[in-house]
Amino acid sequence: MTTTNDTRMPSAYDGYYRKQVATPDMMLCGVGRGTPGGEYLRRFWHPVAYVSELGELPLRVRALGEDLVAFKNGSGEVGVLHLHCCHRNTSLEFGIVEKRGIRCCYHGRLFAPNGTLLDIPGDPNAERLKCEVTQGGYPVRVFAGIAFVYMGPPERIPAFPMLDRFDIPGVELVPGERLELKCNWVQIKENVVDPHHTNILHVIPQKRGVEHFADEFEHFPELTFMETPAGAMYLAARRSGDYVWVRSAEFFGPNIHCISSIFEAGSSPKEATPPFMTFWTLPVDDDKSINFYVSHVAAEETMPFEKRRALEVFGQRDDRPYADRQWLPGDHEAQVGQGPINIIALEHLGTHDRGIVMFRRYVRQGIKAVAEGKDPKGFYLTESELPPTFANDRILPANTIGGSPNEPPVLVRIAEQVGRDYLQNPPMPTLKAERSAKTEALA
Repeated sequence: MTTTNDTRMPSAYDGYYRKQVATPDMMLCGVGRGTPGGEYLRRFWHPVAYVSELGELPLRVRALGEDLVAFKNGSGEVGVLHLHCCHRNTSLEFGIVEKRGIRCCYHGRLFAPNGTLLDIPGDPNAERLKCEVTQGGYPVRVFAGIAFVYMGPPERIPAFPMLDRFDIPGVELVPGERLELKCNWVQIKENVVDPHHTNILHVIPQKRGVEHFADEFEHFPELTFMETPAGAMYLAARRSGDYVWVRSAEFFGPNIHCISSIFEAGSSPKEATPPFMTFWTLPVDDDKSINFYVSHVAAEETMPFEKRRALEVFGQRDDRPYADRQWLPGDHEAQVGQGPINIIALEHLGTHDRGIVMFRRYVRQGIKAVAEGKDPKGFYLTESELPPTFANDRILPANTIGGSPNEPPVLVRIAEQVGRDYLQNPPMPTLKAERSAKTEALA
């Protein structure tokens, strides 16, 4: 009798015959300098700190397998430099933040936020050395209270992704919190195009008496997936009373994902809805990551922000007793529970995993493009090249869809129609126009 996992038919109690050992796909999951995945990731902007974390003291950070120090000098300029001083390798996490830069605690060399050497106390050859030596550093962009770095070739710095969802009238961007996960970045990002989990994992709290996502999430949607100019999106169509609610979420480039409200119930007609959250995932190491995010807070929201923030972060980090996390698992438990680096060779994907396949293919194609000296999809040199985003809730009266909202083929057709319409008429410009008109009418 053969015992290979590839030829046996599934049967009960077959654990003895199941393959238990395989190696991670490091071509896909590696983040370090010089690795295929690491070089790919270095073509994009990555968050390293919230500005609120940068005060009188430097902040030691780690990104893409590199040790760095982040600081805000006395003039308010943020710098991100290699951690160890180029003089004698002392850690700049113990440095002195000054008006012009950061001074090493050991021998006093002063570095500007761009890594240039400004002062060498007591050295008679200081002027010559200042022209010969620099401290390794990276370009920084501060946006919405988050400090981002670009760690790739400085000759081709991409435009910072100022997405169309960041300047909606009457919607404030509020910096989030650090959400640390002891796992590889890929298993975090592919979650956004795994809509099947929202009506399983995210309804466990409601079924156990705890408020979290809207109750309507428990109704299984009909799904479709589409490529977008910068990534891919899913569209999930479900009936909600007298309406059909089409929810979409997306990834934009490898490290950004956007979602619409987790409180939406699909109970009133809407063309476009205010964004809810935008995430950036920082690959710290091959087996560690951090989610940074902004909350999009609309002026008309009635939920107290403190309550909203608590629901946003629920299940997103290891901050509850183990038994509580077993009883009410969240994204953190599901993603970290796959292991430090998910071994995809042991997976058995199903029909609803199309988004997972699309994301992995997207990353592999990007890695290949960089290896060939090309720009990967999602890389844009100018802000004018940035495409629109598509995470949204569209809610249609059920009597307008041309079929029964209880029939899966009808819901799939509606989801596909909405997706095609988004690609032709992106939802965020529609939302901006609606909200601007309301503001002018009230003026």
